[in-house]
Amino acid sequence: MIVEFSVQNFRSIRDLQTLSLIAASIKSRKNKLDTENVIEVSERLSLLKSAAIYGANGSGKSNLIKALITMLVFIDRSFQDDSIGNRIIEPFAFDLDSSNTSSFFQLVFICNNVKYRYGFEIFKNQVKSEWLFGTPKKKEVYYFTREGSTIQINEGKFSEGKDLSDKTSATNLFLNICKAFNGSISKSIVDFFRMNIGISAGINDAGFRETTIDLMKNEQIKQKIIWLLNEADFGIKKIENKQISANDLPHNTPSELRRKVSEEEPEFLLSSRPVFDEQGKEIGTRQLLMDSQESDGTLKFFNYSGTIIETLQNGGALFIDEFDARLHPALTRKLVKLFNSSSTNKNNAQLVFVTHDTNLLDRDLLRRDQIYFTEKNKKSETILYSLADFKGVRNDSSFEKDYIMGKYGAVPFCGNFENIFE
Repeated sequence: MIVEFSVQNFRSIRDLQTLSLIAASIKSRKNKLDTENVIEVSERLSLLKSAAIYGANGSGKSNLIKALITMLVFIDRSFQDDSIGNRIIEPFAFDLDSSNTSSFFQLVFICNNVKYRYGFEIFKNQVKSEWLFGTPKKKEVYYFTREGSTIQINEGKFSEGKDLSDKTSATNLFLNICKAFNGSISKSIVDFFRMNIGISAGINDAGFRETTIDLMKNEQIKQKIIWLLNEADFGIKKIENKQISANDLPHNTPSELRRKVSEEEPEFLLSSRPVFDEQGKEIGTRQLLMDSQESDGTLKFFNYSGTIIETLQNGGALFIDEFDARLHPALTRKLVKLFNSSSTNKNNAQLVFVTHDTNLLDRDLLRRDQIYFTEKNKKSETILYSLADFKGVRNDSSFEKDYIMGKYGAVPFCGNFENIFE
C-alpha cells in the first residue's frame, strides 16, 4: 500500500510537494464513507483507497504522475543504464538555481507488513543521497543512509548491505546493488515497486493494454473482463486474440502485405457483437477488429479492465492520468466505487487519478481528504493541496459547485476570447 509520495525540483514542481494517502481525522456527511473509503492499517494509521487530483490545464497535475514514473524508471533501469538519469530527470526550469540543485524523490509504502520510507536525490545523473528507513515496530529506524559515496548501514536491520558500499557507483542506487547480491529486503522492495504499482500516463495506456491482453490467457479473468465490458453497456459478447497467417488473407491481398504477414504472423483483437433481424431478434454475431472498428472509449475501457480486475483481486496501487478522457462520467464513477467498496476491494487496492470530471467531486462519493488540487503560483511553481486543508468546508457543501465557482482555486482564469474576433 502507498502511504505518500514526495517530489521536489522536477518539471513544474520546485518546492517539496507531497501526495499523502493518510486518512485525515475528519467526519463525512455519510458515515459510510469513513469506513468504506478508508483502510485501517493499525490503531495509528489509516489510508485512503482512492484520491482524485484536479487543476487547470498546465497546473502540473500530470507532472506528479510523471515524477512517480521517473522515480520507478530510475530504480528499474539505472543498474543497466548508467546514463538514464540524464535523460529522465528534468529539474525545475523557471529560476536560476534549480538547475544546479538535486531533484528529490521519496515513497512511503507498506510492504510485507512493514512501513518503509525510501528515496534518493539526483543531480546531473549522479546519486547525491539515498536512504531507506523502516518501521518494523512502533518507531522508525534507519536501514541505510547515503551521502555521495559514503554509505552508513544499520547491520542489525539491513545486514544484506554489509561490504557492498564499494560496489556502488555514483550513477546507481545502493538498493539495486543489494538486490543484485540477493538481499531479501531490497528484493522485496524493488519487486513491490515493479509489481504493485501500475501507472497510465496521459492518453497512452499501452502498458495497461499489454497487461489486459496477457491476463486474457487466463480464461477466468477473460470472462470477468467480458462481464465488466457488458456491465459497462458496451454490448461485446466475446473477445479473442487471433493470430493471422497468410492463409487467412483474401486472394487479392498485395504481395508485400502477404509477405509481411507470412513472416510476422501478427495477432489481432477481435470482438463479437450480436446481429439482429428486422424484428430486433438476435440471429447471430459479427466479429470486429477492435483496434480499427471499435470506439476509442471502448478500447480505453478494455485496456483498463484487466489491470483494474487484477489490482482489485491482488491489491496494489494504480495511478491514472487523464482518467476521464474518452469515458462517460457514469463509467468513471463506477470505477471509483469499485475501489472504495469493501465488497469489491477486499485486498486494499488503491486508485489515484488525475481528472477534470467534476461529476466525481461528490460529497457522497469522496471524502474531503480524497480530493487534491494543483495550482501554479506567480513563479510558475506547482502547488499541491487537499480539500481537507480548507477550514470551514461544511459536509453538506457542494464540492463540485464550489470548485467550479473558484472557491478552492485550481481553475483557469479565462480572459475575453471574443476579443480575438473584434
